[in-house]
Amino acid sequence: MSSENILYDKPECPFCWRVRMALDRCGVVYKRYAYDNPEHQQAWRALTPNKTVPVISFDKFVIVDSSVILEYLNDVHGVLLPSSAKDRALARGAASYADAQVGGPVRELVFERRERLPKEWDQEAIAGAMGKWHKALPRLEKALSDVDYFVADAGIPDYVLASRFGLAMAYGMPAPQSPLLADWFDRMIKRNEFIDTAPAVVIEAIAKGWQL
Repeated sequence: MSSENILYDKPECPFCWRVRMALDRCGVVYKRYAYDNPEHQQAWRALTPNKTVPVISFDKFVIVDSSVILEYLNDVHGVLLPSSAKDRALARGAASYADAQVGGPVRELVFERRERLPKEWDQEAIAGAMGKWHKALPRLEKALSDVDYFVADAGIPDYVLASRFGLAMAYGMPAPQSPLLADWFDRMIKRNEFIDTAPAVVIEAIAKGWQL
């Protein structure tokens, strides 16, 4: 009997998107189902106690947390984290920081602007999110001083941060003031795993001449 990998996800969820990028990079073939599709919702609910996404079933081996999925993919394929313990710790630290410090203001901006008319936006909340965004980025610049990616040829921290950056730019976050981060993101948006898995809102932004 052939194996089957199934991903339950939400297109604009950054946790789902980073998993899609990693699956693409690792060459994993899978079926993708929207978590709220009535045809598949019952199966999704049965797999996740907290009713969250992403949820993936690797031939009925189920993982319900994006960070665990990424670590599992690295354990199996060995391309998403560095080989040395020290460098792996640095990479994991960058990923954690990206989620906690960059993810927060991006989430605030997206939630304020998504599916709302401009006249309905809370401009004070938007300005606050943008301020936090600029304050969060300098710490990440140091890791790119002499490399193209946070992990050689891109890996977990690159996908974690790219999922945040992609949504940030799609919803009008200011370009990063660091040329190192701008150049890193320009490299990321040209990678196949980014383009092939990006949410529609990101692809639309790129098609409109998205400039950093």
